[in-house]
Amino acid sequence: MKTRYPTITPVLNQNRVWPSKEITQSPLWCAVDLRDGNQALPNPMTPEQKLEYFKLLVEIGFKQIEIGFPSASRDEFDFTRKLIEDNLIPDDVTIVVLTQAREHLITKTLESLKGAKSAILHFYLATSRLHYKHVFGFNEIQLLKTTETVVKQIKAERDSFAPGFLGLEFSPEEFTDTDPDFCIKICDLVIDTWEPRENEKVILNLPATVERRPPTHYADMIENVLNKLNNKEKAIISLHCHNDQGCAVAATEMALMAGATRVEGTLFGHGERTGNVDLVTISLNLTSRNVDTGLDFSKLQHITDTVARITQLTPHARHPYAGELVFTAFSGSHQDAIGKCLTKQKEVADDFNCEWKIPYLHIDPRTLGRNFEKFVRINSQSGKGGINYVMKEEFGISLPRELLIDFAPRVQQLADESEKELEPSQLQDLFIKSYVVDSETFKLGKCFPRPNEAEPAEITAEVHLIINDKEHTVSGQGNGPISAFADAIRSIIPFEFKLNNFEEISIDAGADAKALAYITASKDSESAHGVGIGTNIDQAGFLALISCLNQLSR
Repeated sequence: MKTRYPTITPVLNQNRVWPSKEITQSPLWCAVDLRDGNQALPNPMTPEQKLEYFKLLVEIGFKQIEIGFPSASRDEFDFTRKLIEDNLIPDDVTIVVLTQAREHLITKTLESLKGAKSAILHFYLATSRLHYKHVFGFNEIQLLKTTETVVKQIKAERDSFAPGFLGLEFSPEEFTDTDPDFCIKICDLVIDTWEPRENEKVILNLPATVERRPPTHYADMIENVLNKLNNKEKAIISLHCHNDQGCAVAATEMALMAGATRVEGTLFGHGERTGNVDLVTISLNLTSRNVDTGLDFSKLQHITDTVARITQLTPHARHPYAGELVFTAFSGSHQDAIGKCLTKQKEVADDFNCEWKIPYLHIDPRTLGRNFEKFVRINSQSGKGGINYVMKEEFGISLPRELLIDFAPRVQQLADESEKELEPSQLQDLFIKSYVVDSETFKLGKCFPRPNEAEPAEITAEVHLIINDKEHTVSGQGNGPISAFADAIRSIIPFEFKLNNFEEISIDAGADAKALAYITASKDSESAHGVGIGTNIDQAGFLALISCLNQLSR
């Protein structure tokens, strides 16, 4: 009985050791954005855009850049010539050009490279039975003959290639769908025919042209090639993974563990169908494991914006590393953990003998040129930790726990009603509206606290209190300014109240207010939370109590 899809048979790899390996060194990187990435765009790049993109790749640190398909069109050919003739290629950068395995196309491609200081000619041939039999009508013998003829044609130009170096790269297209023994046979033929010179290696680029296998199969196939290739010391095993099943990064990392040393891909994974392996993701994965990749993503927002503008493809908000929201926590438990550990970052890092260890943030956002301004954001899923973090980061205010417990449900109600994320300014407005109630029934005119001459341990307060727009002057005594103030106004207000708590609110230096105070007061079984903002802590305390009394009198 036929299956819905072909059965994927694992490659026999009796000498499997790769699962126990670690990636400790960076691979060679080759960015194929200007060729593979470009040909997949709804609106391909103009020559001017390609040049801007090329300069961006150089700025990031790529030393091999596949710049195009010179035999495919006049624009592609002219772009290659412009880079060479205008001396736009840095001395430490090698350009790569792609061609099909056809004589006249190879001739045209070699012509485009004249005068290049360092170039690699990359040719490909379909080696899967699906392609060579059903698309092109070839057999394996014809493929081997074509391969030998092509390599000899390129080799004939190698020694006369002046003034620079001409290298060779070969891709057996649909490597992961090719018979493993035949693939090794054709790769051996390429190396033997090319006859690498001293210190030279042939790049064998083994692509998952279409991702049909799980990542473990790909790694087994790479390790199998390295185990059986006759002249592996004369080869660089290169990877080129597509992302049809969403596993390109995993497949690439596993294949590096299996012994490959070069990676082709694109920024943000642009490419046919679901794209190529994402070089930003895989490079920063290695960075987070302390591998020096040689690539600089410290200006990732600039890189993201530039690529999005040129390609008209903007990374998803949750795209690894580059997305707008990847360092943003809305969940209350996440916010609480992040906020707590950020406040004692050095202590946490020292405990793990490193520079960075924070819950839910596996890489320091500053590595990418990002900061913490918006990394905790508030919506209906947020909790107390996130609210406190935003209040502190945005306004320098550390909320006392009792006040935070009362404020959090108010924030959640506002978020529920808004049905969207809350801006920090909305939290500030809600905070003021809820707790700074200093101009309803009761208003503070003036208060003059001073030591009691008869009892030096006591404070006397003369209070000018405005009740329903009418001013009253009263006095009271207490063991401090706040208790004296409370004693004075008890004689004039129309209900009994109890002063339960008084705290100075911690506020960062540089914040607008000089002093904030928090008071809770109660009337019968009803409680109120008040905040006062003043020029000194005593005045702030007086205003906080006025706020409580206004709420209790409603």
